[in-house]
Amino acid sequence: MKTILTIFISFLLLGENLYANRGAVRENPIDVLERSPENKALTAQRKVQVNMNLPLNRALFFGTHDSYNSSAYRRNPSNQTYTITDQLRLGARYLELEVHWTTGRSGNKELLLCRGSNLNDHNGCYRYDLTFEAGLNEISQWIQKPENQNEVLILYIKDRFEGHVSEFMRTLSSKLGTLLYRHQSRDCLNQSPMVMPKLEDMVKSTNHRIFLTSNNCYSPELSDTWGYYFRKDPFVSFQPSGFRGYPDCNFSRETYHNSLVRVYNDTIARNANDRGGSFTNSNIQSMLACEVNLFGFDQFNANFAKQAVWSWDSATNQPLNREDQEHCARISVNGRWSTHHCDMNLKFACKDRNTGNWIITSNRQGPWRDGSSACLLYPQSPSDIGRYQFAAPATPYENKKLQDALISSGNSQTVWINLTKKDGDNWTPDTTLEGYFSNP
Repeated sequence: MKTILTIFISFLLLGENLYANRGAVRENPIDVLERSPENKALTAQRKVQVNMNLPLNRALFFGTHDSYNSSAYRRNPSNQTYTITDQLRLGARYLELEVHWTTGRSGNKELLLCRGSNLNDHNGCYRYDLTFEAGLNEISQWIQKPENQNEVLILYIKDRFEGHVSEFMRTLSSKLGTLLYRHQSRDCLNQSPMVMPKLEDMVKSTNHRIFLTSNNCYSPELSDTWGYYFRKDPFVSFQPSGFRGYPDCNFSRETYHNSLVRVYNDTIARNANDRGGSFTNSNIQSMLACEVNLFGFDQFNANFAKQAVWSWDSATNQPLNREDQEHCARISVNGRWSTHHCDMNLKFACKDRNTGNWIITSNRQGPWRDGSSACLLYPQSPSDIGRYQFAAPATPYENKKLQDALISSGNSQTVWINLTKKDGDNWTPDTTLEGYFSNP
């Protein structure tokens, strides 16, 4: 009897990490993902973009469409199957919250997260829906965990709160206030790339790691704080059904350079034409190659999460750093990165400071430490000295262009890129020579 009781209690303790599947017991797929080589690669990939101090509008943010509308909160039909916390654990770094001022469980009006059927009323909202405060609590608790101190989030607020901006801002500030990015000016219509913060600045300088966007903009007369925190729709959007593939990419390269580019679908839209088609592994990879960087997935899951890998080679458990002796990074013809001992003789990846084009040194190879000088002194003519810099791709688009250059060069060997291991698990470029040159 004692043995049976012990077994029963053990199963109870495992309950939150196990799923029932037709009588069989399987592990929670989120727990599996968190231990996977893909998650290791993704964590390192996000850190690299932070260490490069990439502008937020150039960084990659996988995320969820209508994040709050989940069957985990008893919503039916739903856009998601996981809680906001579990979406974050899966790798969502972009969240959408539709906030209504409507009747809650107490019988009084309050801020609820729900999907209204139209813009003019709150049909589709129910008293038991998740409160705005509860949703923010999940975000706050997750982002403040020690293991998430380098993470940056984009939060998109759909305003359906009927002008109750003071109640909204009070709740927002009480839950996330110290974590919110604050702009220098309160012009929420200013979508210039110049107002976009850089990732490392957000993480290390201010710890203001949540960037706020909204479909609305309030004047200082209506809210003296709104404009300091929000930017109105700082992105261009499309849906998977309208994607024309790589290299067409739907938008100009200037648009990709200056703006966030958002793609989303809506699997439960009443009008079939508004559902936007489906994400596939193939079209996601093409979108990444274009540098689409704001993904709003419906029914976000572990498979979608894994598709965000564009850099480190998860197939070989990278970054591997065997015996803590592989402190330099290289790229293969498949576009994936790996670590290697820094004294190995390889060619170098160099980036044109003016055009952004990549070349592989044809007549120079050596240890990783020679990369900066090899690229610096790789001119087509003496006047070109300094034209090229030893570099690593900062985005999937740049990675694709470097991969193309590597293939075109006929080089079948791996090539050094400008990434080296610093403290802990941080991989960062060597910028020693960058002070002598400036980008146009």
